[in-house]
Amino acid sequence: MARVHRIGEPDQHEAKAVVELGKRLPDDYFVFHNFELTTGRGLPYEYDICVVAPFAVWHVEVKGYRGTIRGDQNQWVFENGGVMPSPIPLANKKSKILASKLRDHSRRLEDAFVDTVILLTDDKAKVRLKDDQSGRVIHLSEAADYLSNPRNLPVQVNPITHLHDMICEVLFNHRPSQKVKQVGLYEILEKLNQTETRTVFLAKHRFIRTRPKTILKVFHFDAYQKEEEKRRQIEAIFHDSEAMRHLGAHPNLIDTSDMFAWDDTKFVQPSEYIESGRPLELLLQKEEDRQITWKEKADLVAKMARGLRHAHGRGVIHRDLRPWNVVVAPGGICKLVNFDLALVKAAPGLTPRDLEDRLDPRYCAPEVWQDPAKATPASDIYSLGIVFYQLITSQTPYDDIEAALKATTETPLDRDLLLKELSTPGSEDFMESPHDAVGIIERMTRRDPKARYQSVDEVMEDLAIIGETWQEATSSAE
Repeated sequence: MARVHRIGEPDQHEAKAVVELGKRLPDDYFVFHNFELTTGRGLPYEYDICVVAPFAVWHVEVKGYRGTIRGDQNQWVFENGGVMPSPIPLANKKSKILASKLRDHSRRLEDAFVDTVILLTDDKAKVRLKDDQSGRVIHLSEAADYLSNPRNLPVQVNPITHLHDMICEVLFNHRPSQKVKQVGLYEILEKLNQTETRTVFLAKHRFIRTRPKTILKVFHFDAYQKEEEKRRQIEAIFHDSEAMRHLGAHPNLIDTSDMFAWDDTKFVQPSEYIESGRPLELLLQKEEDRQITWKEKADLVAKMARGLRHAHGRGVIHRDLRPWNVVVAPGGICKLVNFDLALVKAAPGLTPRDLEDRLDPRYCAPEVWQDPAKATPASDIYSLGIVFYQLITSQTPYDDIEAALKATTETPLDRDLLLKELSTPGSEDFMESPHDAVGIIERMTRRDPKARYQSVDEVMEDLAIIGETWQEATSSAE
């Protein structure tokens, strides 16, 4: 994936070309778009795209023309009868200006060969030109391969990777993007994770020392979409921040700071770093190395429940409670994280981006899976019940809720497996009243939300009855 630098605002055809080139060109390519250069006389020349490759500099003129294009070196004729001057001569002139800018700066840059491409974004457009330079006209579908092949240049060239920084500074007044070392006032210590929509860093603030380390979630939005879609993406990015504003501080919820803008197309959410913290999912995966005692499991469920109770009291339904969204650490620390998909009752119109696609079918409540807007506190209680079941049995009752919904009228818990784990003397899960514990999990995970516990308080009251160990865990969580 090439590194893209947005200097000016593209039109729809230019945006389409930038996105495609950014995706398909290799990592050692740079794509700059929508900039101006002047010769010192008259108005500046406008450039659509410049691709800095390891062997040359491509000037790419973008055209959204459709249909069959006929003509010669002087003019192009379109199906609708329109006639326009051929764009090739002007594009070649602009390429010469790029080359002269480089040569005038340093003799070393004479090795940077500049060539011209006319890029048609409509791959159905047909070109019928009587022009010996018609080979410069290419379609978007072939552009990445064309620009990656030095054989498409009219001369033999040498590698210019060592000149990239200088080329970009001469033409665009800054160096190409490098490894991120700083985000705002935060110094980056380590990249933790990256997806198409966000990157997570471990960082430290340059001036604030009371919190030595901070987690930074950097959200990206697509700057090449239409304004309405960009606005929708940005609103979705701020969804987690909206939920956290309603929640306030709580010992079983992650603490976050206000989101801030960075680098034109990104927003950054600083959040609490938990020393030696890791997702509960990883703890479950490594359970064979160290058995989690019943007391520890009871403590985790009690603290998750308290975090949910606080959220529900503030009008926030998590909707995505699962082991990946629970962080645990030594010293009994347990915090709910990632409220990206939460339902905020005070702002029900706010809908997280791609909500349905991001729900986990192993933990999501049936009514939320079918319609996320129907989430209630009982929905989070269902998910908590599934996590509770997994803590005891080391597995989820099913892999896909769709199959579960079709297979039975009730959530397919393995009651015998639960009883075996809870009744075996010497087991870390052994307890005096296993049938009561199984009954609580079954009620938490009823298919019908009205048949479940309606509040976390009800869950905790029943759990407090089943044994001293749970009572101790509940008290410690208070």
